[in-house]
Amino acid sequence: MTYTDVVNIYSICRAGFIPQLFSLRLPNPTVIYELLERAKAKALIFEPSFENIVQDPPVPVVRAATLEDHERDAEKELPPLEPMNEHDIVCIFHTSGSTSGSPKLVPCDAKWIDGAIMKS
Repeated sequence: MTYTDVVNIYSICRAGFIPQLFSLRLPNPTVIYELLERAKAKALIFEPSFENIVQDPPVPVVRAATLEDHERDAEKELPPLEPMNEHDIVCIFHTSGSTSGSPKLVPCDAKWIDGAIMKS
């Protein structure tokens, strides 16, 4: 994960959306598109290096912001964050799909994320 990955994920959260993060180990875009549909995703934000494989997605696509994009807005003030409940879903991961042949969605709540951060 790069700094710009973290900034993009944080920006999605600040905008009030729940990011669904995908592993690069998934076999092809079709699997990702199926996961997007199951999660009722609103859009796909992709790393510029994957532009050539983003073909016919089921949702609108947006190229991920770069560090240069963020530097232009560095002086803007952000509103305070709304308090979170420990059971609020903050991101969605997925299984590998090795057991059933198809990855499953794994919603992660704030309590789980806090625990993962403390553990790391």
